[in-house]
Amino acid sequence: MTRKIFHSLLLLFAAVFAAAVWGSVDCGARLDSPSLTPEMEIHLRGLIYFHFALAQLAILAAIILVYCYHWKWKRYYLIVSYNERGIGLNPPGIRMPQRRVYRCHLGNLATALLPPSGAPVLVYPMFMLSGTSSGRKLVEGLQQAYHSSAVEPMLYFQPVLGASPWLVEAAARFIRPQLTADTAVLVVAHDSTLPEPPPEPALFCRRLRELLPGTEITLGYFNQTPAARGVLPQMSASRVLILPFLLTEGIHTSRDLPTEADAAACGKTITRLPALAHLLHDPA
Repeated sequence: MTRKIFHSLLLLFAAVFAAAVWGSVDCGARLDSPSLTPEMEIHLRGLIYFHFALAQLAILAAIILVYCYHWKWKRYYLIVSYNERGIGLNPPGIRMPQRRVYRCHLGNLATALLPPSGAPVLVYPMFMLSGTSSGRKLVEGLQQAYHSSAVEPMLYFQPVLGASPWLVEAAARFIRPQLTADTAVLVVAHDSTLPEPPPEPALFCRRLRELLPGTEITLGYFNQTPAARGVLPQMSASRVLILPFLLTEGIHTSRDLPTEADAAACGKTITRLPALAHLLHDPA
């Protein structure tokens, strides 16, 4: 059932209810006529009962319609973070009834309260990169957790948080007021053990260039080529905004990002921005 059909049927039932109420009121008014014959009175009372029953059927039909429509779209939302620090984050741009939202992180799948099997489960991996953790480990962990509870819901895995266009828009809003003619952005992403780097950081940079035309935006990694510390001296701007492509603050943001000493060694200054996922809740 499409939304258009649902609305059309709902309007039809509302019109039937209104017509039934009007018919019942009209018949009741006609009962007060002094010239009313006994046969006509019986007929009018029958019409009143008919219209009353029709109004009740219209209400019942509308209730059943709404129930069936929303049952079709009923779903649960499972938000899985990489660690405890990111467990409070929400996937951007998604409206979720809080009573159907379940949260856990990769380390506590076996003991977490998971959605039941009464409706499809949309799984939102709150990971910045696609890879082993957001792929095989997450799928196998959920399968084992549900297998132990003898429940097998329909799981629909959504893209990782790092692929969300809402992240790019949040970053652009935060960065735009800080830009000058001699300012660049260095996006620093986590390294990966995969043969090819995950596509999310490069996709983010491409989208960010579209929203900030004319701005030098470069991608580097913590412990992988091209390394952020090696990329920094090659950038043409003298002021560089360091944007960690990370879910939360942690050891990488305190230890592995380019430092002011690294910037001074190549004649630049740096400004460290918050971890990217934090910008969803910290607009400029």
